[in-house]
Formats: sequence, structure tokens, C-alpha cells
Amino acid sequence: MNRLRLCMEVLRRLAKEPENPDCVILAEQAINDYLRNEIDALKAALEQVGEAIDEEAGKRQGEDWSVMIGYVQSCLEKLPVANEE
Repeated sequence: MNRLRLCMEVLRRLAKEPENPDCVILAEQAINDYLRNEIDALKAALEQVGEAIDEEAGKRQGEDWSVMIGYVQSCLEKLPVANEE
């Protein structure tokens, strides 16, 4: 079964139980489980572009790459930690 379908099955069940005290936690967990691979891919892509920027900045004298370096770093800091659920 694909991950989106599984996620939606869980969310549909939870939508029928809005009074369930664990509804919010379970919904967040289902969505986070679905997004985990996408977050891992995004993190890898950000790390890759960050390394390329660092390499380019090291080659170029008189250029200021700090804005780009800072942006990539801020994006990485906003990503959820792998073991958060």
C-alpha cells in the first residue's frame, strides 16, 4: 500500500473521532510519518547545495557568499529532527 493512502486511512479514521483525546497527536504522527522521506530528501538536497556553495565560496576571492550560506543554514535549522514524532 502506498504511504499516502495509508496516511489518509489513518486521518479518515481520526476525523470520525474528533473527541478522541489522542486525535491531534495521532494525526500529527501520521502526517510526520508520511513526510519523513520527503524531509530526508530535502535535508540531503540542502546539505548538497550547502557544500557546493561552500566550495564555490572557497574558490572566489572578493565575493560575499554569506547570504546564501546563511539561507541554507536557516533552512536546515527549520527541518524537524529525525527522531521527533
